[in-house]
Amino acid sequence: MTTENKGYSLAVTNSSNNETEDKVYLKPMSLYVPDLAVQAVTELVSGLSAAKKSADEFVLTVTNNNNGISVDKNFASLSELQDPLNAADSVKDLINIVRGYESDEETNVCGW
Repeated sequence: MTTENKGYSLAVTNSSNNETEDKVYLKPMSLYVPDLAVQAVTELVSGLSAAKKSADEFVLTVTNNNNGISVDKNFASLSELQDPLNAADSVKDLINIVRGYESDEETNVCGW
């Protein structure tokens, strides 16, 4: 029996109005490449309308669609989120956290 890979979702949420733009990646490891991670974040931010980009805070979220594990990181401003180094590192860190939860599930047989 094979299970369908539902991939990982990368999302940007505007905290002031809860508008969210997201995209599913079947191979999330490609986002470890800094340029691809920055491009992904830029695409999501561009999906938000200009008037809605004036929020004080944005949230970047990575979700494993196969098991529902989700982690997020808050950014105090749009410029902080759009900083290329910050965006690339944040995407990589969030993916690593989600993957860490997956390996905990596989090795933790007693439920702790």
